[in-house]
Amino acid sequence: MVRQDELRSILLVKAIEETDRAGTIIPPADRSASTREARRADGEATAPGDGVQQGAFSEAAQRISVERSRILLRKIVARHPFVDTVLNLTGGPAWAGWVLVALGLFFGFALSALDGTRRINILAFPMIGVVLWNLAVYITIFFHWTRAGSTTVQRRRRMPEALTNLWTRFVARQAAKSGAFSVPLAEALRRFVTEWFEIARPLLVARAVRVFHLAAVAVGIGLIAGLYVRGIAFDYEAGWESTFFEAPRVRVLLSVIYGPASVITGISIPDASYLETIRWKDGVGGERAARWMHLLAATVALYVVLPRLMLSLAGTICILRRSRRMPLPAPLTAYLRIPLGALGVAHRGLVTIIPYAYEPSAAARAGLRTLLPLALGENVTLDARSPVRYGDEEEFLQALSKSGKPDIVVLLFNLATTPEEENHGTMIAGVRDCLTAKRLIAQLIVLVDEAPYAERMADGGADSRLTERRHAWQEFVAARGVGLCIVNLSVAASEEAPSPGQADCVRNALWQPHSA
Repeated sequence: MVRQDELRSILLVKAIEETDRAGTIIPPADRSASTREARRADGEATAPGDGVQQGAFSEAAQRISVERSRILLRKIVARHPFVDTVLNLTGGPAWAGWVLVALGLFFGFALSALDGTRRINILAFPMIGVVLWNLAVYITIFFHWTRAGSTTVQRRRRMPEALTNLWTRFVARQAAKSGAFSVPLAEALRRFVTEWFEIARPLLVARAVRVFHLAAVAVGIGLIAGLYVRGIAFDYEAGWESTFFEAPRVRVLLSVIYGPASVITGISIPDASYLETIRWKDGVGGERAARWMHLLAATVALYVVLPRLMLSLAGTICILRRSRRMPLPAPLTAYLRIPLGALGVAHRGLVTIIPYAYEPSAAARAGLRTLLPLALGENVTLDARSPVRYGDEEEFLQALSKSGKPDIVVLLFNLATTPEEENHGTMIAGVRDCLTAKRLIAQLIVLVDEAPYAERMADGGADSRLTERRHAWQEFVAARGVGLCIVNLSVAASEEAPSPGQADCVRNALWQPHSA
């Protein structure tokens, strides 16, 4: 776990390093020097192997990683100040919250004088509408606490989610402007914005929800202030009129609406006979409005201001906790294994490759030897196992549960086969559950080699059939809650270096039990 600004810096440097393979933005010498400097800043207190172990980040590894990203980020910003602008934008628009609060205050003040007369209708819709709206919000929040993930919750968060998405698109457009002076930087910033907002979305939505609570507080305060300004500056009358209600029913309604305020303020609600005397009818009725202004103000404070302040406080506590202890995405383990491994901080990771019902060709094995170190870090050892045959799933899973502790398990499948529940599904779910049951922090990658199927389809119609088969595998694996990467291993082996997209695919497919 790291702080929000620390994780943001690491992700930005990661996006640049992985995109800028040629070293035009961050020269290789700067990368190596920053790693050594970060180690020295940590006081050389980190023992070898006390870094990335079993897919986890030790405190020492986190400190070195954070310091390294800060050192590199200073150099990047010195050369490209625009990067600092994008970095600040990803924190969200703080000014927007103040604007909404100010608008809420203005709206509440305007509600108090909505009718434009010197009469206050104690059954007035503006005040009752504000109270009912807030009660509906509280009921929705209650369902959120008791039924997390429900449709009601999704509707409650629709507006904050929409605002978050708008801001994400705005920041992405700003990041794209760097393409005018550096295409690699523009691509890196685009990747950073995508990765960051995917991770930070819950935090940003929580902030947006808090802003809406504070805006509701402002509406309530504005309404109360407006009532008293009217009462101080003008002589107002209070009364009521209704087409459908008579005094006894109005008394019941007022007891429901103003009852709690009456108890707290000690101001009693008149009986039905008195209410009949202040009914506006035939040009007469009403009384001085002081009593009702106090009840109105207390009601708004009880139903709107105080509950929303409490919700804002709870939201602030939640936001502080999230921003100070943000979870690290699994792909960071593979990324940081390279610089930390160069220091000897990260132990040499063990990657166990398990083909299922598929004998990888020599080209496929060469592709694995090329692709996996690039994606997962050079400081890894590849342990290629014999293929598991159809029908041997249970025997293999029993052996796996008694085996050692690999850092990463790679399940290798063939795109030419159609995924089936009783074998492929059993294999994927079995390995997933085995890692979870053993309480390992080992990571799992489901890797599908499309080379055999692509060769078979080379005679025509390959694109559509390849797309259909990829889609089938994506749905099949996604249903089991783990990551998937579909790659042509033969192509990876034939290239001098696999494309960044292939390495990203592998990293993004990393899954680990404790984060599922």
